Formats: sequence, C-alpha cells, structure tokens
Amino acid sequence: MESLAVSTSRLFGGTTISSVCSCSNHVRISPSLASVPVFGPRIGLSVVTCQAQKSNKKASSSGGGFGSKTVPKPTVDSALLLRRSEQAYTRLMSEHILDGDVREFVICVRQKGSMNHEVLGDWLPVAELALVSDRDASAALPVALPVLCREVAECAGKGAPSLRTIPRNNLEYAYEPAEAFYEFVLGTGSSSQPLTNAECPYSVLGLAKGASTSQVRTAYRTLAAKFHPDRQAAGEQETAEEEFKRVTRAYDQIKRTGLTNDGDIATYASLGGTGRNSLSEPINMTSQNMQAKLPADIQVAVRPLDSEIINRFLARSCARQAATVGV
Repeated sequence: MESLAVSTSRLFGGTTISSVCSCSNHVRISPSLASVPVFGPRIGLSVVTCQAQKSNKKASSSGGGFGSKTVPKPTVDSALLLRRSEQAYTRLMSEHILDGDVREFVICVRQKGSMNHEVLGDWLPVAELALVSDRDASAALPVALPVLCREVAECAGKGAPSLRTIPRNNLEYAYEPAEAFYEFVLGTGSSSQPLTNAECPYSVLGLAKGASTSQVRTAYRTLAAKFHPDRQAAGEQETAEEEFKRVTRAYDQIKRTGLTNDGDIATYASLGGTGRNSLSEPINMTSQNMQAKLPADIQVAVRPLDSEIINRFLARSCARQAATVGV
C-alpha cells in the first residue's frame, strides 16, 4: 500500500483544503472547515502535488558513513594461482625448450632487514622460474617477480608451512640461473661429486669440525701438493691421483657449505666459492608493483622447489640465526 500526501496552499471556494488519505487506487479530497459546492467552476484551485513513498521500505543510504555496510574485498586463492602457474610452467617448457628460448632460474626469499628476524634470517631458495622474453633477466625479472609475489610466497609456504607467518610485503626476492644453483649451491655438477655419507670432509683434510677457513685452505694446499700425480713416482701415480681427487672433493664440499673466517656458518650468498657470482641484488616489494601487470613481451611462470631442498636450507638458516644470537 502506498501513502499519498495531498496538500493545497490556495483557497477552493473560500475554504482551505487539507487532508490525507491512504488508499491503493484513488485519492479522496475532503474539506476541512466547510462544505464545498458539488457543482460549479473550480476557480482558484491550485496544482495538487503528491508524493508517493513505500511505507515498508527505508531510504537507502548512498554514503559510506558510520553504520553503513562495507563490501568485503574478494579474497585471492594463492594455491589456485600457484596451480595455474605450474601448468603455465609446463606449457612454456614444452613450447620453447627446443628453440632454446626459455631460461630457468631459482628464486630465493628472505625477510627485509633479514639478519634480525627469527623466522627467516637468510636467503631461502623456494621456487623455480621459467622465463621467455627477449629482455635480459636483470630487466625482466625485477618486473615479473612482484607480479608473481603470491605464487612465490605460496611456494615458500608449501615447502615450509612455518613461512606462512611472514606477510608477503615483508619479503624481498633474489634470483640466479638454475644451472648455477644446482652446480655451485647443491653440488650436483659433474665437476665436484660429493663424498660418501660415511666420510666427513674435515676428517679427510685432517681437521676437526668447525675449523676456520684459513685452516681449511692450508690443509687442502698441503695435501694437494703431497698427492699431486706429477710429484709421484711412476708406480704410485694411480694411488696418489685417487687420493688427490678425494682431498679435492672434500675441499669443494666444505666450500659449498660455506664458512666465514671465524668458522661460523656463512650466508647463503657466499656459498659455492668464487665460481658462483650470479645471485642478484634484492628485489623489494611495494603495494604498487604488486598490482602491476606483466608486459606483453614477458612470459613467466613459477613452480615450487622440492620441499626437501627448502627445508634443508631453512634448517641451515635457523642454525646460522641461532649462532648469531648465541643460542
């Protein structure tokens, strides 16, 4: 039902009319002070104004003031984004691997101002990235990584759930070619095969665990000179060569572990010795570039590293953090 308010401001037949009628289909006008002639010209009748208003509805508020309902922002499913990115990774590799147009990188994360944080005090490798672009990596990846921040953070959380406590805007990224990571950091390259689990690299060099870098270098040079094949007699060259390789493998393994001059656990960036110099500068995140879009000439996708690799380096980072704070 609608309520119709009817009013006049002029006289009708010498009588002021003022009435309100509630009905659904018609309006009845009745005099308030005297009878109104039924017949005769309606002289002096003013225009009747009517205002209809639903009685069972309240006027909606168009403002966003106190008490107004706020529309929740849509949430982003990072796990879904990562699954799509993994599919895109497979597609990029299958379409471009034969042409040699795809390049692979390992992505690391850490907290900003890292060395004072308990959760992630050093770089942690968490993802692999496939890039197809004519741009150099130093130009393409600082543009691409902020766009993929949700996917990379999901890679970290998937490999190590404790990292989900770190907000994305508290992370910074770095990258290096995948071949450099696997050769120098993990030691899977053919040039340096790891020792068997039963052998301790320090004991091979005649040292105790925790020996300083200078002690390791001195021990290696001494043993390398002792077992160098060129310095052996004709019948002892083969045996000396095997021992020379064993000593060299031990030294390479210690270098990959990384030691500072005082024997502490080295930073992630110092792993791999002088042969590894490809780790990028940190890429900081801002709310503005997180919302950016990829340029048309950059195709990129990420997928998680193996969780065993992530947790291995996370344990190393925690051990270094504990040593730093004296725990």
